[in-house]
Amino acid sequence: MLDRLLDASPLKEAHAIAKTHRQDIFLAGGAVRDLYLSGSAGSDFDFLVRGDSQSIAHHFAQTYGGTSFCLDQEREIFRAIIKNNQHLKTADFSNIFRGDLIADLMIRDFTINAIALNLKELFDKGNLTLIDPSGGIDDLNRRRIRVTSPGSFNQDPVRMLRAVRFSRKCNCTLLPETETLMKDQKGLLLTCPWERIRNEFFLILESTSGAVSSLKELDRLGLLSLLIPELEKMKGLEQGRHHDYTLWEHSLKTAYFAEYVLENGAAYFPNHCRTLAGYFSEELDPPITRKTVLIFAALLHDMGKPASRTAGHGEVHFINHDRLGMNINREICRRFRLSRKMTRVITAVTRHHMRPLYLHRLHTVSDRARFRLLRDISDAALDTLVVASADALASRSHATVAPQTAPPLLKTVSALMDCYCKELAQGTLTPLLNGNEIMEALHLKPGKEVGKLLEMVKEAEREGRITTREEARALVDAARGQACSSGEQGKLGDT
Repeated sequence: MLDRLLDASPLKEAHAIAKTHRQDIFLAGGAVRDLYLSGSAGSDFDFLVRGDSQSIAHHFAQTYGGTSFCLDQEREIFRAIIKNNQHLKTADFSNIFRGDLIADLMIRDFTINAIALNLKELFDKGNLTLIDPSGGIDDLNRRRIRVTSPGSFNQDPVRMLRAVRFSRKCNCTLLPETETLMKDQKGLLLTCPWERIRNEFFLILESTSGAVSSLKELDRLGLLSLLIPELEKMKGLEQGRHHDYTLWEHSLKTAYFAEYVLENGAAYFPNHCRTLAGYFSEELDPPITRKTVLIFAALLHDMGKPASRTAGHGEVHFINHDRLGMNINREICRRFRLSRKMTRVITAVTRHHMRPLYLHRLHTVSDRARFRLLRDISDAALDTLVVASADALASRSHATVAPQTAPPLLKTVSALMDCYCKELAQGTLTPLLNGNEIMEALHLKPGKEVGKLLEMVKEAEREGRITTREEARALVDAARGQACSSGEQGKLGDT
């Protein structure tokens, strides 16, 4: 590890700059933890300095042609964002708390994050000098999460979520006393800004493999139901003869299979595995990717079932559970302060996740039917198709992850993916006429009539009935004329 540290450019540069300013500098926090565990400090650095943290942060950023700004004026924390070896790196420079390094380390969250590395000793003498007042190195060796003090969660309740994230990321276990504190003080979490809760919650799903295991851990500790109390109504709810699992078990399995299908896309959807990989790696709200949003949507997809459940004559029904769930999940998204884009994906998946199954049950499926479905879920087409597949896989106990024994619905989903990718490849998602052109040609004002005409053009184009702008113009002219003569403009969409 020493050789790697001596060659670490950002660490060496930070030390050189601090030396120029005649200030001591230490590397602390997660970078030291990760160095000890894996030999790599990652891309986020936490530096502690005695003196002017602002000047050192500014000098550090200038050296790499990056930028610096104030992150916390009260605590004198300044952040520099640089590019090193074509990778973005973040470095925070903080003044040591009251000038006392030990005190600074002891007010941190967990012992494994309360270790500091003396950069002067490292680069001037070649010594690996670690300052570890709380026994963090021993805890790293024993792979355990322990708070630095009993008041750690009182100081910042969001640390409870961080405890789960670090336990998963570092393959550590929570000590019983840490768990007890979390369970006793979990209510404090709701006093924190939801923006911080959201960021940490999605980091748990984003940065750990096996997201469902993390969800189960959050549930075991009572944190998941605290944040999403609507989930409690799922537990123990029987779903009838079409399901082998309670609603809660089924929801967890759907989230599991959603992640599994994406990680094994070549086995399930060999013709589209690259498309899926690229699509679900997109950051909807950096650093939250579509994949993480998909897992969350899969967990919530049946949220409307408890309120819609009816039973009689040996049958259980959940009529309109998709619409009810969409409204419930919209409120959950609002609570979590999710972006509009993330909210659209989650609510669209909830509203339309049953439609691939309804299409599958038809004796014959026309291109027009496929187009209508894809058109309606255009904001979250692939998201909905993957959740529909996971939903089917999660319904029966005898269902396996082996693609050769996957439910027949996946063939219908694959055909829908064929249609989706074909439309993208041909560029037919951009219609021959757009809304502005339709309004200009027909002297219309913005409104539902323009929308219906636009959808009619898209549908005719996808079905091959029109291929040129002239044919599209003729189609809307005819539809407009027919609607005006009948006085029923509202029926344009059925022309």
